[in-house]
Amino acid sequence: MEYVELLSKILEMEPLVRFVGMYNAKLEKIIDGYQKDIIPHLSREEYQNSVRYDKRRWETYKMFQKQLGDTKYSMVKYEKATLLTFPLEKEEFLRISIEPHADYKIIIEKILDLITKNPILQSK
Repeated sequence: MEYVELLSKILEMEPLVRFVGMYNAKLEKIIDGYQKDIIPHLSREEYQNSVRYDKRRWETYKMFQKQLGDTKYSMVKYEKATLLTFPLEKEEFLRISIEPHADYKIIIEKILDLITKNPILQSK
C-alpha cells in the first residue's frame, strides 16, 4: 500500500479523523493531509514542534522497552483534539489527530489493523 493510499484510507475510515501525517526519523514530513473542511488548530510550524516533542517521548518509551515490550502507539488527549502516534518501519511515525469526542479505541484498532496487514508499514 502506498503512503497516499494509506492516508486516504485513514481519512475515509472515520469522519472524526482530523489529520493524518507520516514523518521520518529526521522529523521530515513524508506526507500529510486533513479531513475535508477541517480548520487546523495548529499552524504548520506549531505542528512540526509538536512532532518534535512526540519524538522525544518515543525516546523515553524506549527506555522501558526491555521491561514492558515494544510501544504500539501513544495518545495525548487535549480539549480540542486527541493525538495518536504509531511507530512504523525505519523509525517512521504515523501521526493522527481525531476529534476529542471520537471513540479512540475503535480508531486505534482500525489503525493497528491497517499497519498489521501492510508489511511496508509494520513497526519494528
